Amino acid sequence: PVLVASAFLGVMLLCAGGIAATSFISERSASGENFIDKASSEDDDSDFPYGYHEVEECGVDFKILNVVHSNLGGQGPDSGKEGIVYNCSESNNGKYLRNVLVKVNAKSDYKSKSAHLNGKHNDFGSIRVDSGDHVDVRFSIFDMEEEPLTVDFFRITFYDLDEGPHHTSKEYIIAEDMHPDAEMAKHTEVEEKKVHGGEEYMASEIGNGADNPDISTELTEEQKERSVVLEFKKIHHFDTTLGSTKGHSPRNFAFALHSPLSCHTVKLAITTTITTSTTESGTVAPAPFLWIQVIAMAAAVVACWPSF
Repeated sequence: PVLVASAFLGVMLLCAGGIAATSFISERSASGENFIDKASSEDDDSDFPYGYHEVEECGVDFKILNVVHSNLGGQGPDSGKEGIVYNCSESNNGKYLRNVLVKVNAKSDYKSKSAHLNGKHNDFGSIRVDSGDHVDVRFSIFDMEEEPLTVDFFRITFYDLDEGPHHTSKEYIIAEDMHPDAEMAKHTEVEEKKVHGGEEYMASEIGNGADNPDISTELTEEQKERSVVLEFKKIHHFDTTLGSTKGHSPRNFAFALHSPLSCHTVKLAITTTITTSTTESGTVAPAPFLWIQVIAMAAAVVACWPSF
């Protein structure tokens, strides 16, 4: 309705008395992208003579959909095979590609008083480790038939690395020495150092439940500063250690299989007045919101034809 009204009003203003043309911004296109009309934008950029779409690109993501099985180290809450199995959807810049299984298996002894909480919380994966303890885990990727799968690019973000009072229960992760790329916020609270067998990332600030993130893609600056992203290429599996120094409270290692720190906005130039999109059947159809504008413009011209 906003688009129809905008187009109709624009033509009626022209019909009414030679008023200079006024551009109207459609803040969202049918695909959810930001749409900026060149004439309405304050930017004088010759690269976008017809305006542009603003699109957030995050690259390859693996979103945790649900827990298929949870029995890390044989500690439950499920019985049967050891490990946690996640059903995940793989996408590239928001375009769905396929579903995969991501398995997490303990490579060392594992016990935790809160192991029954392992699995998933909100959209995070969740692994509990008692203070003063650690567990070596392996993340592996499989197709839906449980055949080993090697992916070109894989990221995992560990969130909310913090500590208890008086520098107790300091959370840390150790990435195995296979040269993954690591990404952290520019002003990070996480301390990084080389240790035997890999790279260690350790908390340096006190945290509490009130400052924990609720959604993996929506972080405050403080939450970004307590996050670490590990990036791998051509990978089927990788190992990491999750641990905590001595203290009193059990620690929750929250993670997601993508990186909110890597998302950025790009401008896609509009090259024609009517864009097209491919439907599931393979046919090409005009973008819906532009057809609405065309129809509205035609109706407005007919309505004020006698004034020309």
